[in-house]
Amino acid sequence: MAQKQTEIDINDKDEVILMLGINRARQITLARLEKKNGTYETLYWKSEDLRDKYHKSVEAFLTTEEITLKGTLMEGQSADVISPKAPPRPSLHKMQGDLTPKFLEWLQKWAPIEFENTLGVRKRKLAAGEVYSEDPRENWMRSDVVRNYTQPTPGTRGGEYLSVRMIMRNQLIARRATHLTFTEKEIYREGPKDADGNPTQITVEPYEDRYAPDQLEKLEKAGMIEVVWKRPGAATAGSIY
Repeated sequence: MAQKQTEIDINDKDEVILMLGINRARQITLARLEKKNGTYETLYWKSEDLRDKYHKSVEAFLTTEEITLKGTLMEGQSADVISPKAPPRPSLHKMQGDLTPKFLEWLQKWAPIEFENTLGVRKRKLAAGEVYSEDPRENWMRSDVVRNYTQPTPGTRGGEYLSVRMIMRNQLIARRATHLTFTEKEIYREGPKDADGNPTQITVEPYEDRYAPDQLEKLEKAGMIEVVWKRPGAATAGSIY
């Protein structure tokens, strides 16, 4: 059996490393683990790019190693200091997990550093001579975005759907899409304009409708989904996020 070409491990410096190559001779430091009372408590990512690319692999590795962390930060960041005025942290919904709306709204208001790292919120580009604010919320990237919202038409019992494409202004851009954040793929782009200078097409780049009929057909032929039933409708059912 061929040897695995990549592997994640923890070295003697408490660094999370990615080992590459057949003999795993090449190593990339992804993050640093910090201990308290002999137990790993906090993970510090070396960069946002490494976090975005390897967070799932690292999370799976830590789960396999039975390492439960209390926090995840970027190198150089300090954890949030929760105000004594903050209400209790909302519990997580069993299905939604850390994307539970009330939980995210609480994080945004009372624990912005945790909010930023949970969702991978992008930072805005600084102008020449500008420095980041001490309030992380003032550093977050915002943009106009486009999102599709599809829901059953009332009274049709799911036989017909209504799709709405919305432009939302000045929204947060992050790695994960939620009711509070949007991905870079959703950033608003104007298409061709008419003689009066008005856009004739509103789109995002790149845009791919995962629920379009041709996409579903490809998934069905590939054996990736099992279609239980089909019925005609004005649009295919999707999800707001």
